[in-house]
Amino acid sequence: MSQTDYVRELRRLVGHAPVNFIGVAGLLTNAAGEVLLQRRVGAERWGLVAGIAELGEPLLTALRREVQEELGLTVHAAGLLELLDPPGLSRVDNGDQFYAYTALYRVTHWEGTPTPDGEEIAEARFYAPGDFPALTRLGERARSLMTA
Repeated sequence: MSQTDYVRELRRLVGHAPVNFIGVAGLLTNAAGEVLLQRRVGAERWGLVAGIAELGEPLLTALRREVQEELGLTVHAAGLLELLDPPGLSRVDNGDQFYAYTALYRVTHWEGTPTPDGEEIAEARFYAPGDFPALTRLGERARSLMTA
C-alpha cells in the first residue's frame, strides 16, 4: 500500500480527527560539508529530504525510499540522530489534523546527482550552513546541528 493510499484509507475511517504520523528526514552533506536542502513545489522555505513512513515500513527503508523518490539518490548508510517530537497539532487546508514525529538521520554514504522529481520537489541544492535560505522547522534543526 502506498503512502497516499494509506493516508487516504486512514482518513476515510477517521475523518479529520487528529492522528499520529511517523516521518523521516535525512541530513545529507557533500564532500565540502554543505547540506542538501530541497524546496517543495509551491513552498517558499527550504528543508531536508523528508516524508511519511508507510504503514509497517521500517524507518530506514522509508528514508531510502523518500530520498530516491524525491531526488533520485541512493542511500547506502545512515545513522539515527534523534527523534523529533511534533511542535503541536498540525492542520491542513482540508481540515485534516495530525501530530508528526520525525526520525532524523545523518546520511553518511549516498550516491547520485540530486534531481528534483518535479511533482513534490521543485529545487534541490547544497548550501554551506552559514548561507542557508529561509528554512522549514527541519531545516532549522539541520542548521543547529551543523553549527553546534
